Amino acid sequence: MSEVVQVSEAVSLAFHGLGLLVSRGGRLSVREMAEEIGVSEAHMAKVFQRLSKGGLVYSSRGPGGGFILAKEPGDITLYEVYRLIEGEPSIKPCLLDCGKCPFEKCLFEGLLGKMKREFVDYLRNKRLSDINP
Repeated sequence: MSEVVQVSEAVSLAFHGLGLLVSRGGRLSVREMAEEIGVSEAHMAKVFQRLSKGGLVYSSRGPGGGFILAKEPGDITLYEVYRLIEGEPSIKPCLLDCGKCPFEKCLFEGLLGKMKREFVDYLRNKRLSDINP
């Protein structure tokens, strides 16, 4: 079954963690981010490992270690973050997406496709620099 709009916990953690890095203007540890957001440190660490492998953040170990942005906030779109965590978002306009519809006209009259396109357009146009601290 196809979701109308899917934002996993991992994507949400990426958005919120990156938002914290922008608003704090410096380095934060996984522990600090997880505590601030109120989530599992282990899950936050997995998300930030993916962001690091994808080139959006740098990490450093040891005292004073943590994560910093690898690019300027204005150069990172939410779409880039989403794709890194979830892959390419689907814009398929049908909930069932089975290729066979018993109806002559879609029950939702194109609404689902429109919602998905608007969501993807929003992600493409929203940058980390747009996040208000």
